Amino acid sequence: MYLLDHIVHFVDKPEQLVEETKKIGLYTVNGGKHGMWGTYNSLSYFGLSYIEFIGIFDDELFEKSALEPFTLHESYKKRNRKNGFTRIALRTTSIEADAQKLKDAGLVVHGPETFSRTRPDGSVLKWKLLHFGNENQEIEFPFLIQWEGSDSDRYDELVKKGTIGEHPLGNLKIEEVSYVVKSLKNIEEWAALFDFDLDINETYIKLKTANCVIGFYKNIDDKNLNQINEVIISGSKEQKEIELEGAYYKFIL
Repeated sequence: MYLLDHIVHFVDKPEQLVEETKKIGLYTVNGGKHGMWGTYNSLSYFGLSYIEFIGIFDDELFEKSALEPFTLHESYKKRNRKNGFTRIALRTTSIEADAQKLKDAGLVVHGPETFSRTRPDGSVLKWKLLHFGNENQEIEFPFLIQWEGSDSDRYDELVKKGTIGEHPLGNLKIEEVSYVVKSLKNIEEWAALFDFDLDINETYIKLKTANCVIGFYKNIDDKNLNQINEVIISGSKEQKEIELEGAYYKFIL
């Protein structure tokens, strides 16, 4: 089973998002540094799914990491470091088997590789990443992540550390990640790879994971084609739309 793990939102200074999102009614905390990539983050959790506000602290390290195919760093560089939503990650518990399945499907696969970062309290977080795609893809696939330990243990630990907290705006949930695309032609490939249920009509395809919808909406006139257009968050005490460093969030009841 594949779940939405997190949404990557590049920003100038992740630490500033802690206060900026507080004004919106979100609970956000400082994360830590990825020493191997030259990036650092702050995090806003919705259950075990989260938004990662990520920025760069070392250009040389970042440029090196951006040479790796199908990574979010490569994606960000290709967009001329334009801030906003960049990629999504799906959580898995079978990343080694996933790598073989994706290779068998004819995709170029890198990994899985093991990574870690040090939290502000000095504890070390470990995970595995798998990046994949093909050279001529119009829409970038998610990357896969497998965390060390069980979901329940990780959730309890994050609550205990104060990384997960209550949002003043309500009991919030990431309801949908919405893309605007030129064509719906290749979207069903996503569904086949990850065993997602489909909701299809002439103007959209919605892929239904166990914890979120990934929606693809056809609109050839949109200036941000084949990218994430907005994130819809449900459970809000009030309906509103927010633009935040190049990204659009819609809060619904």
